[in-house]
Amino acid sequence: MLLTGPVTGLRGFAGVAWRAGRGLSVLVVTTISLSAAAPVVLAVALGRVVAGLGSQRAVGWALLAAGCLLLQWLAGALQRAAAVALGERVDGLLRQELMRAVAGPEGVRRLEDAGTANLVEVGRETLRGDWARPGRLVSTVGGLATGRIVLVAAGVSLAGFHWWLGAGLLIAGVWAAYEDKVASRAEAGHHYGTTESARRMRYFNDLGTTPPAAKEIRLFGLPEYVVTRHGETWTATMRRVLHRPGRRPLLATVFLGVVVLGGITLVIHAALTHHLSAGVTATYVQMFMVALAGIQQSSWSGLQAELALATLHRYDDALKALITDRQQAGRGGRSAAGMPRREIAFRGVGFSYPGTEKQVLRGLDLVVPAGRAVAVVGANGAGKTSLVKLLCGLYEPTDGEILVDGVELKDLELWQRRLAVVFQGPVRLPMSASENVRFGRPAGSADAAAERAGAAGVIESLPQRWDTVLSAEFDGGVELSGGEWQRVALARAMYAVEHGASVLILDEPAAHLDARSEAELYRRFLDLTDGLTTIVISHRFSTVRQASTIVVLDEGRVIEQGSHDELLERDGTYAHMFRLQAARFGEPT
Repeated sequence: MLLTGPVTGLRGFAGVAWRAGRGLSVLVVTTISLSAAAPVVLAVALGRVVAGLGSQRAVGWALLAAGCLLLQWLAGALQRAAAVALGERVDGLLRQELMRAVAGPEGVRRLEDAGTANLVEVGRETLRGDWARPGRLVSTVGGLATGRIVLVAAGVSLAGFHWWLGAGLLIAGVWAAYEDKVASRAEAGHHYGTTESARRMRYFNDLGTTPPAAKEIRLFGLPEYVVTRHGETWTATMRRVLHRPGRRPLLATVFLGVVVLGGITLVIHAALTHHLSAGVTATYVQMFMVALAGIQQSSWSGLQAELALATLHRYDDALKALITDRQQAGRGGRSAAGMPRREIAFRGVGFSYPGTEKQVLRGLDLVVPAGRAVAVVGANGAGKTSLVKLLCGLYEPTDGEILVDGVELKDLELWQRRLAVVFQGPVRLPMSASENVRFGRPAGSADAAAERAGAAGVIESLPQRWDTVLSAEFDGGVELSGGEWQRVALARAMYAVEHGASVLILDEPAAHLDARSEAELYRRFLDLTDGLTTIVISHRFSTVRQASTIVVLDEGRVIEQGSHDELLERDGTYAHMFRLQAARFGEPT
């Protein structure tokens, strides 16, 4: 069962815990009550044992004391086990909800915002840790409750000796707990105030200890630089976190010490002057000890609770931001099934990436007929990949509109399920070859898709064919070359086409292919794009020349459009670029 929105404070957390496990929640509350009651009853029982030494009644009180010890041990063990189990369930629910919120919006604009990245960090890192994850609240709130109950019980008991002594103990305990809470909240605030620097520390640590950058780090002599930067970031972070304690916490501790030591002195003096019996004296002295143990338990639990609550507040902020983004970008009720039937049209489209003012597309007009292949070429930075991102719904245009059969793209539901996309840097999943191709689609044979994409040979060469894990970090796994990954990604797109996708987008499909593989792709191009609405982005003209229409972008605008032969005849930008490449590779003009 998943949540429906942000979780606010302890009350909201209690609701999550109840959903996560009702039986476990009841067990935790019950064991908290028993753990709190046992030491108080134990102190009373031991006092009665002292009072009745030598009598038959003392045996009964001694048995009760032994039972309290056993109950305290059993209740504590049960509470810890139940709290861990319930906490894991709570964290699991929160992680799933945050993942759902992150993946919910069809666009990626929010994920590239630095502020949101810091918030989402709470799900990627903190929820995995042990010290500040919200699930710890099950244990820490239990410790807080136990400590507070014990303190109140001890204060009420000591009020029987002198009311002002019981009141003083309660005031001292509450003051000490408050100062601990202030310090804990400040520490939690400092921690989350350094989230960005913490991310930077992890980056430098990963840079120096993981394989991806290992070659460059060594070849450019950067190990000491990486270690130094990590150390500098850590030092700067610690300066903000570590600080000298204030005067009030010290005064609270001194006051608590005066109350406890003074109270014990008064109790012993009353016993020596025969105003208290030995049994009552033993009970009162133990009550001071029980109260101190409760205050200590509350102090430690309070620190953990504040850190976990700070995580929960960050979780709330992240979830609210992502849910708001999803609601604002929510798509209308028009189904994209069967589209496009006529065309995809860009009308006066302008676009700037979030946080920048530079327009990568400006006044772009382009029509992609349904069932036809359109190639997009241009210099680096011309806006080719940005155009694809807009068509995929990953961003929305700053200006203008994108229409599919006359309907605005933002008003279509499940549009992205109509797309089969091969990006320039395809995702490399450390999973089986089968899962890499069928990822997110219904289960079935992927042999036809692999054959159509030219990836059948790659699959056949794997030790366990489709079941081989495509990562050398796992036992029996293998690493693929860049070109082999490109073919797997193309097979993934073909598998998507088999299961309903009708728009094929190829962003530099030959980027990682050798000459032989590129020639094979050239040979297969018409078969790959047959009957599909296709957009191809490529610097390799041997591929784009086969498209029915070629579009040339420059500074975010369409400056030329036509077939390969038409553009050569115009002798413009396309013709110039094609002749430069043909001369270099010896291609026929």
